[in-house]
Amino acid sequence: MAAPCSWPALFLFSIVLIMLVPYQSLAQNKKNKKSLVIKVEDVKEFKKLLRTKTNLLVICVQSEKSTTKLNKLFEDVAEEMKGKATLAYINCGADKKFCKKLKVAPEDIELKHYKDGEFNKNYDRKLAFKSMVNFLLDPTGDIPWEEDPTATDVVHINSEDAFTKLLKKDKNPLLVMFYAPWCGYCKRLKPDFASAASEVKSQFTLVGIDVDKAPTMALRMQYNITGFPTLLYFEKGKVKYKYGLDNDKKSILAWLKNPSNPKEPEQEPVWADEPSDVVHLTDATFSDFVQQNPSVLVMFYAPWCGHCKKMKPDYTQAAQTLKDKQVRLSF
Repeated sequence: MAAPCSWPALFLFSIVLIMLVPYQSLAQNKKNKKSLVIKVEDVKEFKKLLRTKTNLLVICVQSEKSTTKLNKLFEDVAEEMKGKATLAYINCGADKKFCKKLKVAPEDIELKHYKDGEFNKNYDRKLAFKSMVNFLLDPTGDIPWEEDPTATDVVHINSEDAFTKLLKKDKNPLLVMFYAPWCGYCKRLKPDFASAASEVKSQFTLVGIDVDKAPTMALRMQYNITGFPTLLYFEKGKVKYKYGLDNDKKSILAWLKNPSNPKEPEQEPVWADEPSDVVHLTDATFSDFVQQNPSVLVMFYAPWCGHCKKMKPDYTQAAQTLKDKQVRLSF
């Protein structure tokens, strides 16, 4: 006859059972957790989503196999964007008529974005967590420069710490473009800057930093970035020169052959010092002059304005022509 279990053995057995029960419950709960990616199976349901969801990303697939490796990614994105965006799933292989009505025919997988009930655009970013979240946070914005496939030779920096490490680590001289995503001049320069980066990557490192966001705002203050784009040249971790030529690839490559600070602009001649029949007004004289003369044409201008410079000769000539008619031209 077998000996009965001793008290210590029973205690140990109880501990094992107590430890296993919570583990099994958690695993079961995880398995039964409701998906945040909404499965859509008919047009009526889809139209309801369009009416109720203002930020909707629809995953259209040819078969369930298409997303086997991406399901966790989609669930993670849906969890992260809960309350801000909605992910939906349509199996076009199982319901071809439904997808035909939506004019969707994916060869494998296709992601379509809808904003405020209307089609916005096809998803054009990487199938990666950060890329998808950034897209859903700003679905009408431009693709981030670091995700542009033509700018892979530009080193993209997203924080002050990352830039500090780059300055210590990189042995090449650096040409850093400080920019803002909304800046039109920056957008026009980006393709040329990226192309130049590819051409000189063995000698120089070309860097792009968006300093219009919190993690890099300190760099904007540190390097006194007051306009966009601003290009600074670094050697051995220190700023050495400020780029001052045209914003195009040819000028950047030419400047890198012999970097230097931009020349001081030549002093513009003061228009008021030039002999003419134009009356030059100031804050102190403007009101009295206009009151004393019944007919006055006033040109408001800025010395740096190119259009103003082109207009000056004709304006001066008009003042001379109208002098005899007692019509005064001023600025």
